[in-house]
Amino acid sequence: MLVKEKSITEINGKIEHGNVLVLTEGEFLKEIQKGNNLSLADIDVVTVVRNASASGTAAMLCVPVADRGEFTRARKIWINGIPGFPGPAPNERLGLVDVQVFADQVSRNSQAGYNGADLFLDIIGRKEIQAECLSVEGDTFRNTFTLDDLEFARLYVYNYFFDLSNSDKCPGDRIQHLNMIRQGSKILLNKTPGIVIGCGTRSTPDQKALSLAADMFEMDIESMKKSETDTEVSVTNSVALAIPILTQEVVTDLAACLMGKKPQETENSIQSSEEGMAGFLKQLIEKGEFKLISSDMYLNNWC
Repeated sequence: MLVKEKSITEINGKIEHGNVLVLTEGEFLKEIQKGNNLSLADIDVVTVVRNASASGTAAMLCVPVADRGEFTRARKIWINGIPGFPGPAPNERLGLVDVQVFADQVSRNSQAGYNGADLFLDIIGRKEIQAECLSVEGDTFRNTFTLDDLEFARLYVYNYFFDLSNSDKCPGDRIQHLNMIRQGSKILLNKTPGIVIGCGTRSTPDQKALSLAADMFEMDIESMKKSETDTEVSVTNSVALAIPILTQEVVTDLAACLMGKKPQETENSIQSSEEGMAGFLKQLIEKGEFKLISSDMYLNNWC
């Protein structure tokens, strides 16, 4: 029986019953290279991973700095010497400060080259972190904490470029596979569950970008690295996406973009670390531990 179209609900049903058909990007590419014409009957989901460097990475933390009732609001705060931005939440009377830190913020301490990217790695690595807070009353409070002491710790990537081909052979009208990823889609960010918030800050019709979020508590430190050039500091995050195969056009467009590379590039186009993470997501799906967003609606021209 020829399958013309699928739904997210149908695929999630297969995940529940343990008969979902999942291929990693590498497995999908090998089938295409063999000349096999994959159809909707052959595949339900393709897992793809990109280790992408993003200067637009920040963390929102709820940091304990003092006992309850010792001050009313935070005026300034430093985390391992890095200036943070106190949030508007009126919870400072509890001794907690909501603070946002960006990857490229530099420490005021003598430690050369220490910045927000280093801080994120230290937090995920559960190292002891120093907090210093100046209250509106003019008092200074100091405290130490680790990730396990925090009530809230979330990483935001607001300019992640989603590129499957690194090629000009994937024209703008051949992006049905990209339309499967939309606001609310589930992802793995540094090996922990997260979501697509929406479009990235620098997304254009020709180059798609996403904004992402995930809690930091279970992140894999091996999946996240600091990147630094003469002009900027960024964080390389591992982002794993599950692309639902709802129509034959999705198969066709995905194959066209992946095969857009030159032959010698295609052979080594997928890094082993990326394929390993794609395999990890595949296993989660096959075990029923990762489902797709429940809505059957997807957003055309999502960015």
